[in-house]
Amino acid sequence: MKSKGLERLLRLLLVLLGIGIGLALFQVGIEWYNLAYKDAGIPAWIPGAGYTGMGILGGLVFLLLSGRILRRFTMLSGEMQRSLDRMPLNQLMSAVIGLILGLIVAALLRNVLAFMGNSMVTMMLSLILYVTLGALGYTIGKRRSREFMMTLTRLSGVREKRKTVRHGYASRKFLDTSVLVDGRIGALLRTGALEGEIAVPQYVIHEIQTLADSSDDATREKGKRALDLLQQLREENLITVDDTDDGIVQDVDVKLMRAARDCGGTVLTTDAILQKAAAVSGVRTVNIHSLADALRPAVAEGMTVTLQVTRAGKEPGQGVGHLPDGTMVVVENAKDRIGEEVEVTVTAVRQTSGGRMAFARANEQNAL
Repeated sequence: MKSKGLERLLRLLLVLLGIGIGLALFQVGIEWYNLAYKDAGIPAWIPGAGYTGMGILGGLVFLLLSGRILRRFTMLSGEMQRSLDRMPLNQLMSAVIGLILGLIVAALLRNVLAFMGNSMVTMMLSLILYVTLGALGYTIGKRRSREFMMTLTRLSGVREKRKTVRHGYASRKFLDTSVLVDGRIGALLRTGALEGEIAVPQYVIHEIQTLADSSDDATREKGKRALDLLQQLREENLITVDDTDDGIVQDVDVKLMRAARDCGGTVLTTDAILQKAAAVSGVRTVNIHSLADALRPAVAEGMTVTLQVTRAGKEPGQGVGHLPDGTMVVVENAKDRIGEEVEVTVTAVRQTSGGRMAFARANEQNAL
């Protein structure tokens, strides 16, 4: 505790709480005794002595445990604050709404307990009901935030795509082990092409540490390179570490897909199997291999392609055609082939201010 005065006040409140619990427990005992032995009388001195003894006992127990309780409370409050800071807005809203709905259901069920009369037993049952259903509603709302927000979107008549365009929301991106071992994600993040928060779950880092501690030299080297990349990306503030872990599921890939599904995020990976599993589960993925293939030049030196010569070039004898992606190809000695499809071999590729341009020569058997 930062303030001694605050610490003393909290200790006093804990002692009062302990006294209250002691009194409540004795009251419950008295009521149960009366229910079991309706005709039996209780001496007058027993209630006074019992209340006094249980109150003192409860206060002493909580006084002795106050230090441990306060340390635990401080740690839990810090973890809760960090968890709320990392939680996306839509997930936070869904969790709060789930909490409210849980408390509403608890209030309705409390009316059922009212028929049993007002007693210490019904009060304790009501407290348990509120805590249990409130926590259950919060947990369900947090884990099912994507489905919940999509339902609200449909009910409100607003299309999610229109909202994305108007407000510029970017989904959270999760990096898996394979994409960090691959290493190309570092250069991609530095370009600034990926919008939204880039998160690395703590359990993914643990898996990489396991690779770095492997007895196999090749595996150990991959793990070390991935850890170095993680350190660089953190120093450059390109990623954040997500400590959220439900502790129930042990498989890293399943945890990762659930985390992405719960907040409507996207998984960046190079694992084709994980990508297929995510597609079945309705989780968005981006495969870095596929992204690299999409950005690879459509033509390279030495390639053989077929194109239609559409016009004459600037130099004598040259013909000009275009590939499907728009790349202009200048073909030697193809001026007389205008209007025909010609098989050519690329001899050079140049990047100009107007785009990529290739030079080629017509093959011997080029007429199709």
